[in-house]
This record gives sequence, structure tokens and C-alpha cells, in this order.
Amino acid sequence: MAYEVEEAKKLVIEAGHRLLNEGLIVRTWGNISARISDEQFVITPSGKNYEGLTPDDIVVVNIKNCAYEGDIKPSSECGIHADVYAMRPEVNFVIHTHQTYASVVSIMGLDVDLTDEEKAFLGDRIPCADYGMSSSDKLRRKVKKALKNSKDCRSMLLMNHGVLCMGTDTENAFEISSVMEQVCKYKYESMTNSFTKTELIKTSSTDEPDQEETEEALEEDIKNGYVDYGISHIDGDEITLILGDNEYKFKMGDKKPIGRGFLKRSLNRIAAVHAKIYENRDISNIWHVTLPNIIDISKTGEGFKPYIDDQAQIVGVSVRCVGRPGKKPHFESASAIVRGLKDNNAVLIADQGAICVGRTESDTEATAFVLEKGCMAAKLAMCVNAKPVSGRIASKEREFYKESYSKLDSN
Repeated sequence: MAYEVEEAKKLVIEAGHRLLNEGLIVRTWGNISARISDEQFVITPSGKNYEGLTPDDIVVVNIKNCAYEGDIKPSSECGIHADVYAMRPEVNFVIHTHQTYASVVSIMGLDVDLTDEEKAFLGDRIPCADYGMSSSDKLRRKVKKALKNSKDCRSMLLMNHGVLCMGTDTENAFEISSVMEQVCKYKYESMTNSFTKTELIKTSSTDEPDQEETEEALEEDIKNGYVDYGISHIDGDEITLILGDNEYKFKMGDKKPIGRGFLKRSLNRIAAVHAKIYENRDISNIWHVTLPNIIDISKTGEGFKPYIDDQAQIVGVSVRCVGRPGKKPHFESASAIVRGLKDNNAVLIADQGAICVGRTESDTEATAFVLEKGCMAAKLAMCVNAKPVSGRIASKEREFYKESYSKLDSN
């Protein structure tokens, strides 16, 4: 059941919004297509933000040779979609996502076995295609090989990268994505349930951060070893820092930006961290992120290399950690945090989570999202001894992202 071309374009745009809303992709990472005949399909364009897509942006592509109509380039991974439509005549809708649990499980490079109930949705198993760099001919070849070796699969892991879901229609593709995510979530949790006991036992700082938001409560947290670095943005030379429910405005270079006295001393140190980062980076937003898996990895006191390539792209080729677990009070110097952020958009602070930065609020949110997923992958890697993406590939992925994002930013 191929779609009429205008209906196909409409469904692809709606699917892009749905992927963003459900957190299955960030930025333009991932791609969506729909079959319109035995010879052609439509697909999302390269380097355009999904929120602003119109039917004119959706590209018609030939299945046989990936030739396309018009001046807008199709997704750089349209060859993978073409191979699916050529090899699977029953498939009419394809979504490629970076959904969390499935992407994390892909780092093992192993097929996923299924129960009889799961097979009804996903086929005999979920195969894992060997690694190929984003948008490369190698990745296309690896996916095509996996398709040949698993003739009834309806979903696929792409090692260190993401997933491919192949549906008879748009709803079936999303249903496959949902079931696949649940299967991989169960697998992930079963393989990492001992992480806290085995990997974090050396850490003495295990208390939950206090939820009170007054200045006095922030000060008490600091005495107990937890520092809330807050969030901030900069406009010109004026920084707006938010700590709990308290908002402070100060100028770059202010010596005592939060005020004087014992209660303000710690808050001035936090303000100094933000000012120092802005002084050294061309960014507008700083967030202290305390998502659960980021906290877990920060408690190890160790940095790590990326196991998923979108971490290399968006966060950086490695994640550093400053400080040591169990240190109280747990202030880290502004200079140490700035060094940790060199060439990266995030740095771990031992026991405290991470500082994420970005040129916009959207940039910073994407960094936090991808770092949390990267920390999940790091936890799994500690349990199964998986290897990170090579340094050479990580550097290439980072450069690819910068180039692609600069094009997106100019649209």
C-alpha cells in the first residue's frame, strides 16, 4: 500500500514532529520516509529542522539509484531507505531514530533475541548491523548486509548509532519503535542492575540533594557536600543566574556579584564559575544537569569516551570529569571546569552531575539529553566490557556534526 505523494509528505512531516515530541531524536538526527510507488519514496531533507518543514521540503527519491527531484537534498542516509524499499516490498514507512534504550543496547554489537509475543511485532529477532560512520557508504553496506541476513526483521540496531524501524504504514512503524524500545529497556535494566553496588561502592557521597530552594537551604547543601551550580544565560555582558527560585543578575567582571557576607560567599563562587565559562566560550547558556545516569557516572570520578556517535557529535570526543568523589564541600574551581569543557559541550563534576553549555537553550538541552544517553551507554559498557567509538571516528563525527549544524543554523 504505497501512499499518494501529498499524503506521504504530510505523514512524514507529522512523524518528524512526533519523533521530537516523544524524545526519539534531537536536532535533525534521524530521518523518515514513505513509499509512494514501487519506484519512488519521499524522505526528510538534509540539514533542515523538523519543526519548520513544509511539503515542499520533502524530497522525492528514486529507489533504484537515489536520484531525486528538485534543488533540496534528501537525507544523507536516503540510500539505507532505498535499500529497505527495494528489499522489503511490504514496507511502506521507515523511521530511523536515536531512541534511548535501543541506541544504548546497540553498543554491544549483538542481535537481540525475542519472546514469542515480541516476535509477532518485530520478527524472529532484532539484528544489529555492524558499525559504519553516520551517512557513510560503509553504514549503508552494513545495513544492507543485515537486511539480507535477517529477512523477516522489522527493526534493526545500528551499532553505536541508532535504530531502523520498518512498518507497513506510519502507525505500524511507530508501534515497532515502541515495542523495540521496551524490549531494549528490559535488556538494559537486566544487564545494569548491579551497577550501583559494583561500580559506585567507593563513593561516600550518596545523599539526595535537598529540594529546598532558599538561599539558606543552598548553603546547607554546600556544607553537606552538594553544590547546585544552577543555570544561567548571558545577554551582552549581563549574566542572569538562577539558583532554585532565586534569580541574580550581574555583570561580567563583578567581584562580589551576589553580595557580601558569609551566606553569599558560596553563591559568589558559583557565579564566578558561570562568568569564567562565558569568558572562555562563545556560548549563551549554562546548565547544571543532575539527570540520574549523569549523576551515577559522575560518582565514579572518571571521564569516558563516547559509545554512541551522537555523543561524539554533540557533546565532544571525550567527556572529562573534574574533582574527586566524596570531597566535601564539593566546590570545583572555575578554571578546572573551564579546562574540562575545552573542545566539549559538557564536563562531569565528581558526585555532582555535569555542566552543559550551548549557544542557545535548545543547544544546551540537546547536549544534556545526549549526555544522559551517553552515560547510560557508559554504565552498560562497564557491565559488558563494550568498546567506545574509536578516537579517529569520534573526531570525524564531531567535525561532521559541526559542518551539518552550521548549515542547519543558517537555514
